[in-house]
Amino acid sequence: MARPKKTKIHLDKNSLREFMQEIYNDCVNVANTARKELNERKHRAEIDDINDESLIGKVNNDTLKIIDATIDKKLALAKLQSQIVASESNNKNDSVDNTSFTEEDKNILRDLFKEKSSSENVEYDLD
Repeated sequence: MARPKKTKIHLDKNSLREFMQEIYNDCVNVANTARKELNERKHRAEIDDINDESLIGKVNNDTLKIIDATIDKKLALAKLQSQIVASESNNKNDSVDNTSFTEEDKNILRDLFKEKSSSENVEYDLD
């Protein structure tokens, strides 16, 4: 059974970290499912003629594109997380506590979540 999606999001770094972890976990699940389907397709494929081979090749290509997209998302998340860690280490060196976002940053994030909620039909409760 899948874990419930996080829909209550506070616009602070900890909440965004949790949300990024959820996205990462979803990417891992999608990639694992795609790999499993690809392997199963290889083992049970009965190729009778060249048309069957081209159809299986197209489906395999689409599956590999899904895996590639999940890898790209995971890399983007890793970059975001490294920026957060770097900003925290800079804040510790400057002895300034900037663990929350500015109002402008929060407005940008609200817009992003509105776009995501309309495309996925998921309501996010933002603070």
